Amino acid sequence: MILASLVALAAMPPIFDPACAGRSSASLPTHGRHITTRDLAQLRDIGIASPYQDSVALDISPDGRRVAFQMRESSPDANRYCLSIVVASLDGKSAPIVVDRGGDLIRQSGPQLGLGPYPSGVPEVIRSVWSPDGRHVAFLKKGEGENQVRVWIAASNGLGSFPLDHGTGDAVEFHWSEDSKHISILSRQLDDMIAGRNREALSGFHMDGRLIPVSSAKPYFKAPFPLRTDVMSLPAGPTPSSQTRFSAIAGWHELPIADPAHSHNITELLPKNLLTRACLAEACTGLIIKAWQSADGRSLSFLRRVGPADDAMALYHWEVASGQPRQSYRTSGVLLGCQSAGPRLVCAQELATKPRSIVTLDPKTGRITSVFDPNPEFESFALSTPKRLYWRNDKGILTFGELVLPPDHKPNEKHPLIVVGYRTRGFLRGGVGDEYPIYALAARGYAVLSFDNPPDISSFAGTKSSAEAKRLDRKDWANRKSILSSIENGVRMVEALGVSDPSRRAITGLSDGSSSLFFALINDHFFHTAIASTCCEEPISSMALIGEVGASYFEENGYPLLSQDDTVFWRAMSVTRNAARIDVPLLLNLAEDEYLYALESIRALRFHQKSVDAYLYPNEFHVKWQPAHRLAIYDRNIAWFDFWLRGIDPTDEDQRLRWTALRTSDGKKTAGSQ
Repeated sequence: MILASLVALAAMPPIFDPACAGRSSASLPTHGRHITTRDLAQLRDIGIASPYQDSVALDISPDGRRVAFQMRESSPDANRYCLSIVVASLDGKSAPIVVDRGGDLIRQSGPQLGLGPYPSGVPEVIRSVWSPDGRHVAFLKKGEGENQVRVWIAASNGLGSFPLDHGTGDAVEFHWSEDSKHISILSRQLDDMIAGRNREALSGFHMDGRLIPVSSAKPYFKAPFPLRTDVMSLPAGPTPSSQTRFSAIAGWHELPIADPAHSHNITELLPKNLLTRACLAEACTGLIIKAWQSADGRSLSFLRRVGPADDAMALYHWEVASGQPRQSYRTSGVLLGCQSAGPRLVCAQELATKPRSIVTLDPKTGRITSVFDPNPEFESFALSTPKRLYWRNDKGILTFGELVLPPDHKPNEKHPLIVVGYRTRGFLRGGVGDEYPIYALAARGYAVLSFDNPPDISSFAGTKSSAEAKRLDRKDWANRKSILSSIENGVRMVEALGVSDPSRRAITGLSDGSSSLFFALINDHFFHTAIASTCCEEPISSMALIGEVGASYFEENGYPLLSQDDTVFWRAMSVTRNAARIDVPLLLNLAEDEYLYALESIRALRFHQKSVDAYLYPNEFHVKWQPAHRLAIYDRNIAWFDFWLRGIDPTDEDQRLRWTALRTSDGKKTAGSQ
């Protein structure tokens, strides 16, 4: 069913751009072929690459029989996305249909530290909200080449779609009326603020807390932003019966969890939902992610973290009056965004070797059924089965990781090892930020350890605020030391298995992972090459380029004042102050929005003739979003590892000459060579 529907999409002429033409059946890979960087760069996505519950939006039709969602497919060659709103049947009796197609990617742009709209490379999670009569779905869309986000309406049978013109500003939220005839649209109104800033520009911007110099020379606006509500009417149509509109009510309904990150007992939910029976079973304690109550109030189902280091998820079913909770389903992957649809749940599922797909799950029996797989060709690739490892750091804190070996690994063979972090839940794609293609690296001959950060030091201390927790973590760099110990012990565990070469180790990272990377390079001589996606923590970059609001945030969270010149604090983390003794070839892939942070560090390394190369990616942000850049980064990272860990020259001549010159000037040899 799934493959047939995708082939049908491929047969349709593209509506806006060739990038929106699906793949043909002829392009499906030969069974057993090794995966490539292009295969990974072209994966179809539902939601965003994140293991958190809000990373996907699945909307169930009023009759509980269909699910609507946005599917996103990247085209590196065209450097754009194909965006489709898909409606899929939950019973599998009919093929999924595309009810709307095209448009430009909408990226998140919320406030940061009270300023914004702050640009981001992370896509918005687009909801496809059903009208109460089930005839339409509504969603946010930015038309191709347009500068405005509007609400669009699509017929749920695929017969057409159209926008609603609410006037000025970007639509940010909307709600259907109960009669399905009207939509209330909430839009962000920035025109007056932009006009005011333009007037200010004529006499010069006052340098104050509105500036984030690393990102823009223009001041940002202070949140909250002005909002306006408009009520729009839809064209008249036939009125459905009340039975059609409300027949899905007799299923599970979700119980609200105020703080899923800190919900530790299912009993906490019960008094709020008129249930008085306490649950004393061990299954009812732990990190409760979601919970549902049956329509008759007699049953409860809940999803929670389980396993060593909370590395797995399990669904429990509880007949409240007559028994104890029973585990009906468990996965080492993740279940995300689960919604009730009659007697079942509809979830997005990821496994270590399988990208996100949509499934139904019966809470009572644990029976799971595929609804929609956006990447059916992925099963054809030759992938090794990841080995889940558990270990403790020098403080006794447990963490875990996945070891991925080349698919043609042979006994007693030792490979160069690449460490990718700092979350390893669900599909093993490219680490946080998706720049290190795990399975393509393995196919190239590398062992890859994808690891999950251990719990923060502060999580064991009972701190009362986020700022207090961050200060504790940063005191004497306690949390960095904990993470570094976890990374190194994980690498030693892999080496003890006899599958990796201790003389050829590499580390990678973005954001917190980049901080761990530089802490490792400065405080140990454990790794032989490194690639960072962000750089670096320095007194000036952390306390000046980020602006006054950002500096105040860092000071509150344990950083010294810029005027203090705290040598002891920065000695453990500053690349500039340690450049002379950092002896590891380093590649930097930097976003335009953040590259100024890195200039001081790059100059210091080059002054000391260290092997550092750097690339700047225009119109990119903390998490990079452009498909062409993602593929280029994938390929460049593999070429860098090949050069420094395996002695293989890059095919690009300029790159070969430049990297050879780095190796010559620094007196470096390929790691592992004599």
